[in-house]
Amino acid sequence: MLKQMDYCPAIPWLIIKTGWIEPPTDSMKIAREEANANYKEEIAEKLGLPKPWKIEACLKDPETGLTGCIDLIAGNKRITIAEIKLYRRTRKNHIRTQLLAYAYLANKTVAPVERAILIEAGEKTLDIPITREHLDSIRSRLEKLKTIIDSEEPPIVNPSDRQCIPCQYRRICPLTGI
Repeated sequence: MLKQMDYCPAIPWLIIKTGWIEPPTDSMKIAREEANANYKEEIAEKLGLPKPWKIEACLKDPETGLTGCIDLIAGNKRITIAEIKLYRRTRKNHIRTQLLAYAYLANKTVAPVERAILIEAGEKTLDIPITREHLDSIRSRLEKLKTIIDSEEPPIVNPSDRQCIPCQYRRICPLTGI
């Protein structure tokens, strides 16, 4: 939901209040089929990431409730995490948030995270050395998310056609008027 909040703060509120989840896109369906464990191991090998590798590690932080399935965790005492996308994205801000949230989650539940990497279409497109500031920013965003989803009213946003028209949640959003 942190990634959704980057796109529009109303989306996490809508998910919690209505229970409606956006249906998977075609690219999400294809990725589930094609980005299997072998593909992810090939990526880890290509990048020279340290073993052991954990593929599709699903984690939960009991303190914050943050959950996520990290495509690849590499290393042991100090780790690197990777999010693997089959296709390139033009906008990466929400995926950067996803990477940092995964780094926060792995840092709390597995081991200290050194790097978070985004791989798109088999190529490294983001490589973030993780700092305390990154982890603190996610903690702050988690607090903001909790405030949004605990509210009885949707958050104030400035809807725009550019953002709202392609949004699957516009059908149920009380803020768009679409």
